[in-house]
Amino acid sequence: MEIPVVIESVAGNGYRATGAGGLSVGLTADGATAEEAIDRLADQVRTRVNAGAKLAEVNVTASAAPWKQDAGCLSGEPLYEPWREAMADYRRKLNDDPEAL
Repeated sequence: MEIPVVIESVAGNGYRATGAGGLSVGLTADGATAEEAIDRLADQVRTRVNAGAKLAEVNVTASAAPWKQDAGCLSGEPLYEPWREAMADYRRKLNDDPEAL
């Protein structure tokens, strides 16, 4: 399996490999060379896999219209109707005179 890894030079201490995806997320390993750091990180991933770790994909779909959950939330609000009428009046004024802004 191929796993994305970030490799960085560590001042005075060789290299650090950091897992950037999949089963390597949250893992880091240091080494005198970049290859050594990668090998150590790979050992950590193998240990996780051997312990039973698995990688799965989850498909989460949003509802077609997430705003619908709030529909009707103002139905009983005493200020809703006057507000709606004021908005309608304002739209009419703008339709009649676009310079009215």
